[in-house]
Amino acid sequence: MLETLAGRLMWEPTVEGIRVEIPARRSWTILINVVWLIAWCGAGWLAQNRMHHSPHAAPIPWIWLVGWAAGVPFVTASILWSLTGRTTLALSPRTLEITRQMMGLQLGARSVTNKDARNLRFVPAVIRGRATVPSHISFEEQGRTRSFASAITEAEAVALIDKMEETYNFPKGLAR
Repeated sequence: MLETLAGRLMWEPTVEGIRVEIPARRSWTILINVVWLIAWCGAGWLAQNRMHHSPHAAPIPWIWLVGWAAGVPFVTASILWSLTGRTTLALSPRTLEITRQMMGLQLGARSVTNKDARNLRFVPAVIRGRATVPSHISFEEQGRTRSFASAITEAEAVALIDKMEETYNFPKGLAR
C-alpha cells in the first residue's frame, strides 16, 4: 500500500526494494494552456471558415497552417501530462528503473544498474533567459547525465534520495 514519502511523492516497499510514484506537478499554467488551446482552435476554425466562404480570401499560408497544426497536439499533451502524468521509480539492490506514464499509457522506461548510477543529486530550477529549466533529480550513467522527477521540490528530493540510499548506497565521484 502506498504511503506518503514527502509532498506529493508516494512510496511502498517491494519484495526487493522500493517503488515510488511521482505525479506530475500541477500548476496554474494549466489554465493558461487551456485558454490558449481554445483560442488557438478558434483562430484555426475562423481562418478555415473565411477561406471556404469568401471567394476573394487569400489562401492560408502553409507555414501558418503547419505551425497551427503543430501547436494543438503540443499544448494538449502538456495539459494531459500536467493532469495525468506520473513517473514511477522502482529500485532494487541491483537496478534502478524509471518509467513515465500519461493517461495510464507508458511513454518510456529506462533501466540502469545501480553500480552505473553515480552522483545522485537534486538540481534546483534554473532561469536561462526567458526559459526556466525545472528542478529535477540527476545522476551520471556511463558518462551521460540522466534526470527524472521534473519540478520536484527540494524537500521531496531530499526525502526521495534518502529513501533510495537506504535501499542502495549509490557510488559518488568519477566512474573507474
